[in-house]
Amino acid sequence: MIFKDQAKEIRIKRANTDWWINEKCIVADNGLTYIAYVTDIGEIHVKEFDAKCSHSVSRDVRLCRLNCDYSDEHNAPSMCIMKSGRIIVAYTGHAQTATLKYRVTKNPYDIMSFGEEHTLFYEKSVTYVQLFENEKQNQLWLFTRVNSVTWEFRYSADEGETWSEATTFLKSDAGGLFYLDVRKQYVATREAVEEQWVFALYGHPRISMDHTIRSGIFDSDGWLLTMDGEKTKLNLYGEVNGEKTETLLQLPELATVYSAPAGTTVRLLEVAPTRPLRIGLATFQMAHPESITYYAATYRSGEWALSKPIAKGGSFLAPYQTDGSQTYVGGMAFYYGVGEAGLHVMNGGDTETNRVFTARADENGWAVESYVSHDCGASYQLEQEIKRIPAEDGRKMWRPIVPIYAQDNLQVYWHEGTYSAHSGGWHCDEVMLVEYDD
Repeated sequence: MIFKDQAKEIRIKRANTDWWINEKCIVADNGLTYIAYVTDIGEIHVKEFDAKCSHSVSRDVRLCRLNCDYSDEHNAPSMCIMKSGRIIVAYTGHAQTATLKYRVTKNPYDIMSFGEEHTLFYEKSVTYVQLFENEKQNQLWLFTRVNSVTWEFRYSADEGETWSEATTFLKSDAGGLFYLDVRKQYVATREAVEEQWVFALYGHPRISMDHTIRSGIFDSDGWLLTMDGEKTKLNLYGEVNGEKTETLLQLPELATVYSAPAGTTVRLLEVAPTRPLRIGLATFQMAHPESITYYAATYRSGEWALSKPIAKGGSFLAPYQTDGSQTYVGGMAFYYGVGEAGLHVMNGGDTETNRVFTARADENGWAVESYVSHDCGASYQLEQEIKRIPAEDGRKMWRPIVPIYAQDNLQVYWHEGTYSAHSGGWHCDEVMLVEYDD
């Protein structure tokens, strides 16, 4: 069993759910766990605690109150802990403003030393911040969606003091409305350990004319790679050694993860920087919650292979919404931790995993579960029901999240409470089970 009887439940009160924001929970090299979150009144917070020692004092700091019309789970912040130990947190108002805000700590690992709020301006509304450090280039990389239909890239060479101009690398129209989910991974070669950014994108299940999940990779020099590592002509910087490069993604050139049959659609739930790479998804027919089915796709032998069905999703989170929000489901997260803080592929850790966590409903209520594969992702079997909320309780459980470089003491956390699809009328807490060493 991955959770023992002595595991302790911890809640971050009023820490509401979030969608499509990476990264948000990180185990830093100092051994502490950091979670960036948004509250149900639109406040951005960072919480710090020790998942190994229950006697350690936890800290929580409020960074701001968002200047948008309502609290929205899409406003969740993105956090990056740089190798210097400084922490940067960026956030937006979901499709409400054309500004992105961020703050950076003055001291390493010190959430009480966040500096003043800085602003980045965009031509149209901006949302879905995804923030990473490129250690090879000594840069911060920033991916954002602009005006709901394009994706833009910026970089900073001075830990967020200044930023490049934004370059557009993905365009779609109202019939595409693409979402992009990016994850950083380390790839060990014979010569060195390389950084890569694996991504998957797809369209809105209700609005899009294209119900297909596609994937690709950016290397640390900004080149778009095929899934097999072949360099293409596209570069995020738009210029290499004084020569212009292609800058716009061409969808047919990306690898197909899953293409929904006619009459069905798909939700991208997780992009996992594991070895091998894995993507979690849910297929369903609109307005038919009984059809929701969870799958894992594993990249091996040069293609994405879909697993056998893992489990039924059971219910939409907001089944009475008419704007397409009914397409939100409980969610999935693959475990890619390494067991202890400060250990990852750069210094001997291993992120290979065959475990996936799900949040889903059945006739008895909502539950968070773990499933494992014994055949490299071809099929999954139920390992453990981690927690259940009975149907008569009325609350739901969704959005399992695995911390970056997760410790075995805290492998996953999730959200539980009420949900009504980013209308401001929902409330939930982040809940986790921690098995302290003491």
